[in-house]
Amino acid sequence: MRHDNFIPPPTELRIHSRGCLPHWRVDNAVYFITFRLHDSLPPDVADNLRRERVQSLRDCRTAVDRAKLDAAFSLRLDWHLDQHWGSCILREHGELVAGALKYFDGERYTLHSWCVMPNHVHVMFHVVRGDDVPWIMHSWKSYTAHEIGGKVWQKEYFDRIIRSPREWTSTAAYIRDNPGKAGLRDWPWVG
Repeated sequence: MRHDNFIPPPTELRIHSRGCLPHWRVDNAVYFITFRLHDSLPPDVADNLRRERVQSLRDCRTAVDRAKLDAAFSLRLDWHLDQHWGSCILREHGELVAGALKYFDGERYTLHSWCVMPNHVHVMFHVVRGDDVPWIMHSWKSYTAHEIGGKVWQKEYFDRIIRSPREWTSTAAYIRDNPGKAGLRDWPWVG
């Protein structure tokens, strides 16, 4: 997988929260984001993950500790999501979500890799202004929820800033390979 477009994040970092999860904002960076359906995790699993994350964040002393925690949490969350809990309505609406991801590619952001799974979405993209990430997420989620109808998405999303060409390559491979690892053969919504 090529990573010619990898742009290392600058050192200026802003952190904000919309609820439970803190979100890092860095300009001119590549983000890996996972967002999920509102019913994609059983409540007890979601509560346990939330408690474990809060406790682990208390133990983080440095940005390196935080990055390691984020990577480990992402893998743990994804394992649970790949169990295909919930309605899995993206089996029927994957093309709609993929279209929304690609719609402003090259204009508002640059897509590097994406995958629409039955109950969650992975996307890796570059943005010039880190403060645009919440707006981009709102755009994707509100458009698709309106088209699908009803309550669709979990309010929060998990984001991680890609910090090296090696991480870019491994993240792109993870996204591309996720359907196969989750038992989905010939899954069409990967790019």
